[in-house]
Amino acid sequence: MASLCLLDDDGLTAALWELGDAPLAVGRGTTADVTISDVTLSRRHFLIIQQKDGYVLQDLASQNGTYVAGKRADPKLALRHHDCIAAGRTLFLFSEQSPAHQKTSGGPKV
Repeated sequence: MASLCLLDDDGLTAALWELGDAPLAVGRGTTADVTISDVTLSRRHFLIIQQKDGYVLQDLASQNGTYVAGKRADPKLALRHHDCIAAGRTLFLFSEQSPAHQKTSGGPKV
């Protein structure tokens, strides 16, 4: 299961969204799936899209750009486990747990 974490000023998780089949739009506007109060974000800043071989981040022609692990996502960039995403003044962490790290019997997933 993949997720997107909003990081606070101390680098701790401030919020968490699980990613699924539907694209996830991030921005400061009310039409975004994830609304962040950051005036340096565009109303719809970027999308995270699941593809058959993983997830990609697509910048939505944002004014300030979106960076993944220090590289500009222009217009798309593949995401890897624990990639740091910088959009405006906001930092996110992408996590993707591989099936090898999940328990297969009755207990909770690790």
